[in-house]
Amino acid sequence: MTGEDCRRWGAAYWLRVGAVSAAAALLLTALLAAVRGATTIPVTLQHALVHSAILAGLCGTVIPALRHRLAAAGPATQWAVTVPALLGLAAVGSGLACGLIGALGIGARQPFWAAVASVFPINALLTMTVGVGLTLYEAQRSRLAAVTLELRTRELEAERERKMVLEARLASLESRLQPHFLFNTLNAISALIQEDPDHAERTIERLAALLRFSLDATGRGLVPLADELKIVTDYLEIERTRLGERLAFVIEVPAELGRCEVPPLAVQTLVENSVKHAIAPRRGAGRIRVSAAGHGDGVTLAVWDDGPGFSAADMRAGHGLENLQARLAARFGGAATLSVAREAGGTLVTVSLPEAGRGP
Repeated sequence: MTGEDCRRWGAAYWLRVGAVSAAAALLLTALLAAVRGATTIPVTLQHALVHSAILAGLCGTVIPALRHRLAAAGPATQWAVTVPALLGLAAVGSGLACGLIGALGIGARQPFWAAVASVFPINALLTMTVGVGLTLYEAQRSRLAAVTLELRTRELEAERERKMVLEARLASLESRLQPHFLFNTLNAISALIQEDPDHAERTIERLAALLRFSLDATGRGLVPLADELKIVTDYLEIERTRLGERLAFVIEVPAELGRCEVPPLAVQTLVENSVKHAIAPRRGAGRIRVSAAGHGDGVTLAVWDDGPGFSAADMRAGHGLENLQARLAARFGGAATLSVAREAGGTLVTVSLPEAGRGP
């Protein structure tokens, strides 16, 4: 335990020191009474209480500060200094206790140095026992506190990640349920019922799958890339139902990457951003390309469109890409990145995932 720990725990720490001191006094009294007889118990108990209180107070004050100064040294060095320090405290404590007992007139009077010499062996044993015991106990408490703090920090990070996933799911679901999206989709389905009933039925199925995936994504930290791409395809097909020839897309992802695990709605968020900002506002046709590639143990996801483009600085709070970036940071820390660049006359948004993004 460090001096800072001692100050932080305050009364609780000194309560433990006091309890150890009292227990040591009672044990010492019982041992001496067994040797000297029951008639000496009152005086012996008084002597033991004085000695144990002074020794415990010295150990509780000096040893934590000493261990704190030696924190950078190895265990061998720490104990090589601590043990002689405890013996020194035993000597000092013996002198202080004998002086106080003599001043209070407790029991038969003895010459001061003779009294110190007679009690020092017992006090040395008592100090070593109390000092070492307290040091080991408080060290374990410090380690336990550090582990507990680490676990709580991890729990908070996990909770933050779950919150990010929930917010992403709600944002995605909200975009699906926006009146204009549902109106346009249902209007397109209504027009298809007479002209192409099969196409209308497939569009309804895609809309249902999209909504179901958005709802189910809450409890799923990662999903297979193949499942994510199916939802992306459903989303693009729904949008193509209402945009017609204005939307052309291609998905170029090697089949072997289908088992890679990615955050749910990650690729869909990139695609939705392209449809909303690069395709829908234009009267002419637009193109979107979805691709993925493995790199080492990770995977890179990319969505390109031929729109006017934007920069990472343009991502405002609440923007779909900004939310995705926060989710990536919560799950992968700095190991995952989201970047925006101009390429081939269009805009390329890339998400790079580390080893944790790869499936078995």
